Amino acid sequence: MKTLVYMIMLTAVLCGTAVGDVLASVDSSELVWEDLLGMVGGPEAVSGLGITTEAAASEVLELWVREQLILTAAQESNIAARSDVAAVIEQTVNQIIIEAYITDILGDVEVSRLEVENYIDVWGETYTLEYNIRHILLPDEVMASSVLSRLNAGESFVTLAAQFSVDPSSSSGGSLGWISRGMVSPTFMEAVCQLSTGEISGVVETSIGYHIVQLMEKKQMAAQFTDDEIIELAAMELVSAKQEILLVDLLENLREEHVVNMWPERLLNHI
Repeated sequence: MKTLVYMIMLTAVLCGTAVGDVLASVDSSELVWEDLLGMVGGPEAVSGLGITTEAAASEVLELWVREQLILTAAQESNIAARSDVAAVIEQTVNQIIIEAYITDILGDVEVSRLEVENYIDVWGETYTLEYNIRHILLPDEVMASSVLSRLNAGESFVTLAAQFSVDPSSSSGGSLGWISRGMVSPTFMEAVCQLSTGEISGVVETSIGYHIVQLMEKKQMAAQFTDDEIIELAAMELVSAKQEILLVDLLENLREEHVVNMWPERLLNHI
């Protein structure tokens, strides 16, 4: 569906249609130039598109017409009211709303070149290494502290990961395999980089929960980053780290403003 619509947008731009012109219609539904212009990225995007003939434009517009005919039939059938379809629509709409809200909150985060250079001065060597790790992810800080105490008392990391971790890696003893800079949360990565081989971290908080990490081994990366790539990656990580702090703070504030209850034992009863 998305591919068809995108093809239609490209063709409409290349037709040279004036603003406000209707490119195709099915009953009262219209494919209009100004909407497509906004979706494709504005007038500056026109020169990069490649469809130039009326025949090609007609062919792609026909795809939109076919899609619109099916959509009209689906709407007339009231299929959107069917419980399974309505549930998917609600989930999709909710996800769009969440992503838009988070983008509004986190989208303006920036870092300076000096911040990046200072960060590389401290962490530069870690961009040449990769780390073989395992972790346990807990939803609650108290539970994470309890599990950490049991690990420090000598209990098996693999066993506790399988028993308590809410990450899919729990089935493999918490193993995440080999990771390197840029692959995971910067906060998580910094905790990893400070560990000695075999060492277990303290509780590490990220936006998805509370982690306990063990470094199994580390080695030099086979393919090294260039200096420019390290600068770009470090800048991205710093932005991500600031965004993560904002997101964690947001979630903590929201928890204080709302009544939150969880009954994990009820979930377990269904498994």
